[in-house]
Amino acid sequence: MSREYLLQYGSSAFVGRFWADAEFVRGQRAVIESPRGRELGTVLCEPHEKFVATVAPDRDGRVIRPAAAADEDGVAASRALADRILDAAATAVTAAGLPALILDCEVLLESSAAILHVTTWAATDLTPLAESLTQQFGCPVRFHDLAATTLPEEPGAPGCGKPDCGSGGGGCGTGGGCSTGGCSRGKVKSSGELTAYFRDLREKMEADVAGRRELL
Repeated sequence: MSREYLLQYGSSAFVGRFWADAEFVRGQRAVIESPRGRELGTVLCEPHEKFVATVAPDRDGRVIRPAAAADEDGVAASRALADRILDAAATAVTAAGLPALILDCEVLLESSAAILHVTTWAATDLTPLAESLTQQFGCPVRFHDLAATTLPEEPGAPGCGKPDCGSGGGGCGTGGGCSTGGCSRGKVKSSGELTAYFRDLREKMEADVAGRRELL
């Protein structure tokens, strides 16, 4: 009998609704066919009718089978490839002066695809770079532009109000403005430093998850 589950997947912790032909339990790792391709996910729960419309109104794919040790080993091995692609992409973006920041890279199961998480602050075509990286590493490379997701603005958010510091109302940080916020002088990092920072953050998160596989 077909069942439905909510699963968490990807370094961005996406939550999707998947159907399965077998029974799974909370915290179990599984191989899934997501909108991005074949990858690993973690079972959260069976979706409740009350929350399906807001959490996952449409099915995102299917659960193929429980994850095996070989699948987990494959993910660990693909991390090295992801790091090489990440470094190459960040170097290319900096050298070309593109208005983009490379944040992270994920390689799906069996190196079927590499997904580069990027944020852009001006119109730019990253297709040539994706094609170049695909040829260089022999793995299809795609970009996921986080800037394409628009977040609602907080009305009346406090800010310093100074020119060239975000919106007209300031908006350079909360609780501190320019004097203590992220736009203070001397605290702006280069794109390469930011890429390295986010990679280190991801590695710490992965190490933390590995230490407590069971979800709370």
